[in-house]
Amino acid sequence: MKSNISKEEGFMSINKWLLFLLYIMGVCVACTKENVVQREEGEITIVPVWENFTSSFRPNEIKYYFYNLYDHSSFPVIIKDSTGRGVITQVLPVGTYQLVGYNTNVNPSANVIFDDTKNLTVVAKFSSYPYSVTPFNLCIISSEEILIEDKDVKTQEIFPVLINTKSLELVFKPGKNLTINKIRGTLDGAFASINLVNGKSFEDEGDIFFDVVDPDKKVKFRISDVYSSDSFSSLYKSSMLSLTLEVSEKDSNDNIVIKTKTGEVNLSLIIEDIHKNKIPDDNITLYVDINNYEKFEEKVALTVAR
Repeated sequence: MKSNISKEEGFMSINKWLLFLLYIMGVCVACTKENVVQREEGEITIVPVWENFTSSFRPNEIKYYFYNLYDHSSFPVIIKDSTGRGVITQVLPVGTYQLVGYNTNVNPSANVIFDDTKNLTVVAKFSSYPYSVTPFNLCIISSEEILIEDKDVKTQEIFPVLINTKSLELVFKPGKNLTINKIRGTLDGAFASINLVNGKSFEDEGDIFFDVVDPDKKVKFRISDVYSSDSFSSLYKSSMLSLTLEVSEKDSNDNIVIKTKTGEVNLSLIIEDIHKNKIPDDNITLYVDINNYEKFEEKVALTVAR
């Protein structure tokens, strides 16, 4: 009798252990199912179309940045293609992306610097002065909007765009009875940086400082653009030219004395006039008349014409 009771207790103990093991297995299966749930994502293939790209240089490496436009908590997905063709395939979480692509083998003599710390883009920066015609050998393969939906398998063709710059030349014309020895200046609102998502000028806060050493009183800048209210709106309200001059004048005893004079002029109106009249602005030349300011001996009056 005791033996039978012992057996029954043993079976009950085993059953309890089996039930406990089944419970543990059920919990594990539930956890596994939760972990197996896949995120929604799609696949995108970028194919540059080189047939109409007429430049003589060819990239040997393309670098791509995928920026999620509406999920700023995520870092950009960065991919490199070392074949020079630029064809890539990438799986991305669902979302709307901005693509920035550019070749990394730019002309080293052009001193182009890439800045990827800006919001949702990469900016190419270059020196505007002294003026240089050294080609950048830079192209972009970019798109302002790529939509990735769940289970997408899509291909997007993009035409590479060659990056070009503009020039701005200032020709200074001293008035009568004004002998200018030196000109130092600041140009505010002329940009030397390019937004690589669209190839347009990127507004930065840098002023261009220059000295006029040309005996003909000329100075030339390499720029991406000049501020005008119909093109820019956020950081700048005008494009200002400020000059500090060293001039020679005769005093009351006919002795030559050296004086410092200053003046400034707003370039925005004449730039807007160029844009409104659809005048080509790839190479802008502006003439700056410099005259003594009658009311203030330490000032000069500046007027601009094209």
